[in-house]
This record gives sequence, structure tokens and C-alpha cells, in this order.
Amino acid sequence: MIERARHIPSHLSYLFFISAAGIVLLLWALFQFVGFQDKYIFFLFMLLGVLSQVAVTTATIKSKTSVTYSISPAISLATVPFYGPAAAVLIEAITALSLWLIKPADGINWKRSLPQLGFNCAMSTISILCGGFVYVLLTDLLGAGIWLGSLFSWLLAAVVSDQTNLLLLTVMLRLQYGKEFRIFTIWKENAWAIPIGILITSVGGGFLAFSFQQLGWIGVSVFFLPLVLSAYAFRLYVSQMQAHMDNLEEIVAERTDALKKLMQEKDAFLAVLTHDMKSPITTIHLYANMIKDHPRILEKKPHMIDAVLRSQETLIDIVNNILDLEKLQADGQVPMEKETFDYVSVAQKVIEIIQAQAEAKTITLQQVGFDKQILVYADYHHMERVLNNLLSNAIKYTAPEGKITLSLDTRSNELCVKVQDSGYGIPADELPFVFDRFHRVSSHQKLAAGTGLGLAITKAFVEAHEGRIEVASKMDEGSTFTMHLPILQPDPPNKAGDADIKKYRQPDAGKQQAKKVTPFISY
Repeated sequence: MIERARHIPSHLSYLFFISAAGIVLLLWALFQFVGFQDKYIFFLFMLLGVLSQVAVTTATIKSKTSVTYSISPAISLATVPFYGPAAAVLIEAITALSLWLIKPADGINWKRSLPQLGFNCAMSTISILCGGFVYVLLTDLLGAGIWLGSLFSWLLAAVVSDQTNLLLLTVMLRLQYGKEFRIFTIWKENAWAIPIGILITSVGGGFLAFSFQQLGWIGVSVFFLPLVLSAYAFRLYVSQMQAHMDNLEEIVAERTDALKKLMQEKDAFLAVLTHDMKSPITTIHLYANMIKDHPRILEKKPHMIDAVLRSQETLIDIVNNILDLEKLQADGQVPMEKETFDYVSVAQKVIEIIQAQAEAKTITLQQVGFDKQILVYADYHHMERVLNNLLSNAIKYTAPEGKITLSLDTRSNELCVKVQDSGYGIPADELPFVFDRFHRVSSHQKLAAGTGLGLAITKAFVEAHEGRIEVASKMDEGSTFTMHLPILQPDPPNKAGDADIKKYRQPDAGKQQAKKVTPFISY
């Protein structure tokens, strides 16, 4: 038996001890109740205590556990001047029982059980008894007729009752949760509400006692309404504060998840970047050393120069993507220098640049719609980067001897740029994510190097020009990227008959700036 007793958890021993003390106090109070005069007044106070729990329920503040504030201590203390602390003990025990019956059971509040009832009743009766004795001692010492002494007595009694209740609860939590629960934590979390509870108990209890002394049961009944209303207002305030705290916790959780996701993206990006830059750097280093040691080796292996140049182009492309991403993330905008130019000239320049890449894989580049002038008002460098990204990707992910078609078409006020390849294609489940930063099609990662930034930057540049980009693809059949951009339209012929002179609308004065910053649409 002794060995079994040693294994009883300390918080259960504490619970039984407090509950036993509460039972002793309740028996003592019942014994005192026999000698009460005008018991109907006592029953009126008891009824008001029960009604206060039913009508106002409770104001609960949640932390690791829950702390409940109610107005029953004010009603219990109000009986002390007339019946003594025993009456306060009885009323507090009965109101604690009513609270146990109406309080919801959840993951924080204890379930409706006899141990819960025993501990809560004992905790309430012990704390109210301490407050009652403090009131009796102070009024005997200071005199009940002195209003300042009476006010001090009510205030100190409320403080002792409230803090004793809180102390008994925190000791239970400390024993139940161990060192992870610090004894002063609950005071810090609820410090803002403690003065309000003390004020309600002291002022409410004092006015109830004064009303009964002056007007009898009528005064108690009349003053009960404002006391309940004030407690209800406090409950609403606590509920709003709790809702606000819950909302803040959700915001913090969302921000934490977003930060964690960004960190994962950064780690993935650095891993990809390290891998993709290592290969071309190794190639350049290896071939440069071979050329240095054997200058005449190029006569036998001229392809080494092409390999070095391709590796250099890969590094430049990676660096350009990183620089563009840095610009986009710096202030959330795309810096642009707009001008009027012929888009066909941009397309021809990009094709000349990447022609060598296509020839290295014997890929055919077909051009459609290059026989007309298409004027646009845009950033020349951005348009070049966009088209270079799309054609470079098409070459990377198209098998040797494949075919790529770049077609230009105008529809109404819109330029339609279409890059179609006969490459490997993109799985349907990955199509919605191809424009996401750092995303790379899993089946493509072994086919070519890349950072997963090219298409994301492309989309950002296109949308910054008030355009849009779409993709359609089928596995083993190829992909088609379609870009839509606004174009400039020719003015109608003037009255002098200059129909053969092509004039184009220029941007209004507000748009004719050497540099323009367009809001960056997040991607």
C-alpha cells in the first residue's frame, strides 16, 4: 500500500487534499447555517448567485488552461456583514456547482467529473473564506462606521479572495504540467483582467451589502441588475480580446508557414544553383587547362571552343535570371525603359543569337509572320529577354533533329507571339506550376541545367507590359507558349490625302518618359 501511494501523481494528491478541505468547510458552513436569522434573505442571495452564473455564464481566458471570471464572489462577500463568512462559503459552493453544470467541456476546460466539481468548489470556498475573514478582521479593527475603512475592507477582501483562488489554481497547474509551467505565467497572461475582477467583486459586493442594509431585499433585487450588466459587459470584452488573440495567433502561424516555405524555396534554389553552375564551370576549367597545356589541341578537337562558349552562355543566363529576380524582389516592381520599336527586329536578333544552339542539336527554326512591321511601345531589353527565354527553353527540351516554330500574328490591338516545339512536353499535373519561381518539371531536370526562374521572370515581364502568357502541352508531342502583348495602331489618313504615310499613335505626354516603373504583378 505504501509503495502504491508513492506512485500517486502529486497533482492528484493536491486535488484530494484541497477537496477534503473544501468538504470540511462546507460541513462547518452548514452547521453555522442552522443559526442564521432571516434565512429567506440568505436564499435570495443564493438565488442571485445561481442566476448570475446562468444569465452571464463566465468570462474565460484561455492559455495552457482556462481562467474563469464571474460575479459570484461579489454576491458571496455581500452576505459576510450579515451572516459571517459561513454564508459566503455556502453561496460560493452552490454557485460553483451551477457553474460546473453549465460550463462547456472542451480540450482546455476539464470534463464534467466529480474530481473537477470537488476541486472547483473547494477552491472557491477556500478563497471566499479567506476574503470573508479579512473583511471581518478589518472592519473590527477599523470600525464599520468609517466609510474609508469600509471601502478599504471591501477592496482588500476582494484582492485576497481573487489571488487565493488564482494561487490554488496555479499550484495545481504546476503540479500537473511540471517545470514547463511556470508559476507566474498565469499572472502575467491575466494581469490585465485581474484588476477588473477585483473591482467588480469589491464594488459589487459593497453596494449589494449597502443596498440590503438600507432597503432590504428590494435594494438587493434592484442593484443586482446593474451588477449583472457590468459583468456581462466584462464578459463581452474578454470574448473580443480572446477572438483578437486567436486571430493574431492565426496570422503568426500563417506568417511562420510562409517564412518556412520561403526558406525551403531558398534552400532548393541554392541547391539547384550550385548544381547547375558547377557543371559549366567545370567544363570551362577543364577545357581551358587542356588548351593551355596543349595549344594545338584545337586543331584536332575544335568542338572544345563550342563547349566553352555554351558553358559561358549557360552561366550568363543563370546570372541574368538571378539579377532579374533581385530587381523584382527589391521593391516588388519591374523597372522599365519603354520606347517604340518594331517587334520583328527583336525576334530576328534573338534568332540570330540562339541559332548556334539550335544548329548544335540540328533543330529546325521556322519563322512565320516576319514579313510585316509590328510596332510596340515596350522595354526593348525585356522583350529580348522574354523571347530568348522561351526559345532557349524550347531548344533545351526538344530532342535533336526536332522543330521549333516562332510565329507572329496581330489581332485587333494585340500582338500574338507563339513558340511551338516538338519536344518532350510537360505533364498535365505540372502545367499550372510552370511559371512558379524555382519550379522545374521533374522529368526535365536531367535533360538540361536551369534555375527554375526563367519562366517566372518571363511571366513577370509580360504582365508588367499589360500582357499575358499561356502554355499548352502534351507529353512526347511538344509544348506551345503563347504571349499576348498590346501594339500601336496606325492613325487614319489625314484630309490632305497622305494615305501612303504611315503614322503611329505615340503615347500621351504622361507616358513619354525615358524611364517608367510599372507595378510588378506577383507570380
